[in-house]
Amino acid sequence: MAVIGDKLAYYAQEHPDKLAIHTQDKKINYQDLQADIQRLTRKLTYFSGNLSGKKLGFLLRNDIDWLELFIAISHNGGIAIPFDPKWSEVQLDQIVKDASPDLLVYDPVYLERFPLLKKAGIELEQLQTLPEAYQASKASPEDLFYIGYTSGTTGDPKGFQRTHSSWADCFQEGQRVFSLSENDRILCPGPLVHSHFLYAAVQALHLGTTLYLTPTFDAHEVSEILTNERITVLYIVPTMCEAIQRITPQSQSFPLEKLISSGAKWAYEAKKQAAFLFPESSIYEFYGASELSFVSVQKFDISRKIPGAIGKPFPQVTIDIRDEHGGEVFDGEVGYLFVKSPWLFAGYFNRPEETSKVFSGSWASAGDLAYKDQQGEVILIGRSQNMIISGGLNIYPEEVEQVIKTFPGIEEAVVFGVEDNYWGEKVVAVYSQSQAIEQEHLKAHCIELLPRYKCPKEWHVTAEFPYTTSGKPARKEVESVYGLRKGEG
Repeated sequence: MAVIGDKLAYYAQEHPDKLAIHTQDKKINYQDLQADIQRLTRKLTYFSGNLSGKKLGFLLRNDIDWLELFIAISHNGGIAIPFDPKWSEVQLDQIVKDASPDLLVYDPVYLERFPLLKKAGIELEQLQTLPEAYQASKASPEDLFYIGYTSGTTGDPKGFQRTHSSWADCFQEGQRVFSLSENDRILCPGPLVHSHFLYAAVQALHLGTTLYLTPTFDAHEVSEILTNERITVLYIVPTMCEAIQRITPQSQSFPLEKLISSGAKWAYEAKKQAAFLFPESSIYEFYGASELSFVSVQKFDISRKIPGAIGKPFPQVTIDIRDEHGGEVFDGEVGYLFVKSPWLFAGYFNRPEETSKVFSGSWASAGDLAYKDQQGEVILIGRSQNMIISGGLNIYPEEVEQVIKTFPGIEEAVVFGVEDNYWGEKVVAVYSQSQAIEQEHLKAHCIELLPRYKCPKEWHVTAEFPYTTSGKPARKEVESVYGLRKGEG
């Protein structure tokens, strides 16, 4: 069983001059990366004492310093708590109070937006000027190393806790599933505060690859890196891929070997376009959750179109569909998707009641609804908390959104329920478009592909959607503008 950061000393010795991380402003090899982490560890120890079991929060820019601090904390027994610069001041204050970190490290660039940082923490540059103290602590595989906070788009943010083994022991499985090697040049253009990109970045360093980071996601910058740096692996969420497609001439493509996506459902047509943009690439899509890690994975096959299918279980993962009482359901019947896996999280921080809702013995569910079709494929429907009950019938908004997004010219769609005296809840759709669309044609498209009771009764078009850090439309924000869900107003 492994610990986060264990492999870096090996690569520092065996491949000292190999490029470890490449950013917009800086490059660092494995020898210097390991030296920086060790030096930072000793400074943290001088300031904070033995790190074992201590919670250390930080708010830094998306660069090498971010990863060095994360690994310095976690490898030496501490618990790293990354804070998201996209949070509001109220959210950050709420999460700092919830997490109660023993130390908070920040970049002064965020002080204007978050003045509370000055009272609660220490600047990174100030930390780096401190003397060094000997560090004797060492993490164990079952120790916590990371608390990540959910984006809070469907409720108050919750801190999900991770042990070393739930990640580090999974790196080799991911290497096999996605055919990764130490010769890869891996681009992670998303925020490290989002666990999809953080996991990819930390795994990349544990495999001895070269990792490319960007300060924020910018489609033009990503396109330039793909063109100039011989990138072999690109980690994305679907919205990122679509943004790259929009700025790329139809005659242009990129020589990529592997494209790995997660974070949201990826429509078949969008994946088909990605296959033209990256014609030499294997396109992988995995389904997972902050609480569950990897659940399933599938390699895109242009001849195989099964909407909602999540592919095969990830290695050492078992999937089951159960009803609300924990009993197994028949094929074709919608139930809760449960997972048994060595990669599960260690519960929510300070929320034992919320944690107990996730676990059922050795099984866990993030509240996703699914069913098995006649061919045994697991079809993901959506989150139970998003379900709409209209005229006494259950409607899963993700299913309706998927149909809307197959209409030409639709960029994004969010569907939700609004209180209605007749229906109980009526289905409302908000969409953005890349070209002028006749709404009557869009409605007819839905009527053709969906039962009428699932078709939206109210439509709104928006210039753009707010997005979470993970690249998903911020559903709660959209609902607050266009109508409140039942029970919220």
